[in-house]
Amino acid sequence: MNPAETARGIIDANRYLVLATADADGRPWSSPVYFAHEAHREFFWISSPDALHSRNITVRPEVGISVFDSSAAIGTGQGVYMSAVAARLEGEGLAHGLDVFFRRSVRHAGRV
Repeated sequence: MNPAETARGIIDANRYLVLATADADGRPWSSPVYFAHEAHREFFWISSPDALHSRNITVRPEVGISVFDSSAAIGTGQGVYMSAVAARLEGEGLAHGLDVFFRRSVRHAGRV
């Protein structure tokens, strides 16, 4: 399996990503969030605007993302690691993001 296929498999198999943010002073914070994705390039999650990671993104939108299976045996784990720019969705982008998110959530026994 090539690296891109491996990355896609890891992303498809996992429900949570670890979102790394920093505040205006550079203090780091990481948060596990349930996510949905589209084309393995766009990641969507729902968080309160008052959550620390949401407040951090408002002042510093650059984030780090890790997706991995935390139940893998020691020495066998694989992960996908990336840098990205996060943004709050509005308008048509919000409607699209919610559609992607809820389609995946419902498949995992979540609700709309």
